Amino acid sequence: MSISDGFSSSFQPESGKRFPSGLPALTRVRRKGMMDSAEGVGLLLMRDPQEVGMGSKAFSGEVWTNVHPEILHALIEANRTVVDGKVGHDRYSRDAESMITDLLETPAFVFETLNGTAANVLALKTMLHAWGTVICAECTHIHTYECGALEYQTGAKILTVPSDDGKIQIEALCSCLAEAASHGYSPEVLVLTQPTEYGVLYSPGEIRALTEYAHGHGLSVYLDGARLLYALSALGIGLREMIVDTEIDAFSLGGTKVGLLMGEAVVLLRREHALHLEYLQKQSMQHLDKSKFLGAQFCALLSGSLWQRIAGHACSMAKELCLGLQQKGIRPYFPAETNMVFCQLSPEQYSRVLKTYDVHDWTNGKRVVRFCMTHETTSEEIQRLLSLL
Repeated sequence: MSISDGFSSSFQPESGKRFPSGLPALTRVRRKGMMDSAEGVGLLLMRDPQEVGMGSKAFSGEVWTNVHPEILHALIEANRTVVDGKVGHDRYSRDAESMITDLLETPAFVFETLNGTAANVLALKTMLHAWGTVICAECTHIHTYECGALEYQTGAKILTVPSDDGKIQIEALCSCLAEAASHGYSPEVLVLTQPTEYGVLYSPGEIRALTEYAHGHGLSVYLDGARLLYALSALGIGLREMIVDTEIDAFSLGGTKVGLLMGEAVVLLRREHALHLEYLQKQSMQHLDKSKFLGAQFCALLSGSLWQRIAGHACSMAKELCLGLQQKGIRPYFPAETNMVFCQLSPEQYSRVLKTYDVHDWTNGKRVVRFCMTHETTSEEIQRLLSLL
């Protein structure tokens, strides 16, 4: 039965009309060669254009960008080679693992996942007991944007720490641990995000202070590094200084937001977290049979200077936008330290921007929007945005 079965050829929902389930109305479109039924007509599930911005995704986020040309080239080259190892142990994946451990200058257990949510869930699954609790800032991705994936997959409780900029302070962590004890929770992992969801950076010293405090209270520390390469570029430091010297126990190294088609690397630095790793990876549906296509992308990203060029360009474009905003009297809402710029717009500015760009208010009424720079961001696009302000 095709997706179009049960709908008459004359079906044309009114704009904004909703089905009883609350789902947005279906819009019928003709797409040659896509989702074709026997009648040659496909159905596309779309949000009503009036409900969401349908403008340019130029500043919407890194996941909206195209794959970097050098990554695409690496995929094509990988497609010409014969698979030479079992899942996750092909030559490309082995080489990618070696590159990461070389950057760390210490042995580590490395495995690949398809996306950031999978990376976070699977990494934390290796670090938690069935009764374990996770502590993170209230805006952290595992708590706000992953549809309860961690709780669903592990049964773990998430406790959140209040934070204006996404950074966790030791005093707030201390209060959270006290509250957890009073309610019978068993905190096992502290989750940090570098940079935070608001683009704000921890210094290595701040991370080290948090890991020392967490370890002193029996917690392991996991760092969500979906944008970690942007942080390294902005701080001008290497992976060893960010991870090993600060005593992080496990982290993800994001690729999807740094020009890859897909893929995140999860790195475990403690052997006890890597026990039965391949079984957990398989159980979590993260054993990509053609794993060489993940490994090949990371090899291209980490060899030479590609990641530095991608991250450096995005961060420099963010500085250019900040300068233009300041010239118009608009100050960053959060410190613009990486590739993201948050700013508060007037009602008129917000309205004009929405007509061209697909952005949204992050603060429920204050019109604080995020502009995200990538390897595709140009000065011309920045000037186009600034002209609306």
